[in-house]
Amino acid sequence: MIEPPTLALIEKWLSDMGLEHYTCEHCSALHIAVEQDAQGALENRLFIEEWGVLLSTEFQVRPTVMLSLLGELGQINANYPTLKLFLDIVDDAVPQLVVGATVLTGAGISAEQFALFMSTSLDAIAALAADLQQLDCLYLADGLSSNGDRQLH
Repeated sequence: MIEPPTLALIEKWLSDMGLEHYTCEHCSALHIAVEQDAQGALENRLFIEEWGVLLSTEFQVRPTVMLSLLGELGQINANYPTLKLFLDIVDDAVPQLVVGATVLTGAGISAEQFALFMSTSLDAIAALAADLQQLDCLYLADGLSSNGDRQLH
C-alpha cells in the first residue's frame, strides 16, 4: 500500500531527481532552486500538507502591465491547465503573479508519480516564464524589462 509522503521522503525524492532544495528557516516550505533562478521568479516553494503537495512560484510583475495581464489571465490559465495563476497585489509592494500546481497525496503517491508531477509542473512554469518574458510582463531587480530595455515604472 502506498502511504502519504513525509517531508523526509519528499526530500529524498527531490535529491534522487537531482533538484536542489533547502528547508527555509522562515516558512515551512522546501525551496526549489531550479526556477528560482529564472528571470523575474522570486520564490519556488514546495509545501507538504495533509491533503497533498503544493508547488508555488512567484513572479514580480511590472505595475504598468498589471491591468493588461489581468485581462489575459483567463487565457493564460487556459494555456496552462495544470497550473493555477492569480495576481497578488499588496499596497507597498511590486505586484506578483503567483503560480501553483497541486497533487493530492492523501491516498498516497509513488516516487514515479511525484517525479511526473514535479517535471510536468516545472516544465509548465518554465514555459510560462518564457511567455511572460516575451510579453514583457516581468519586473526585474536591475530595472530592466524582460526584453532588456530600461523600465520606466
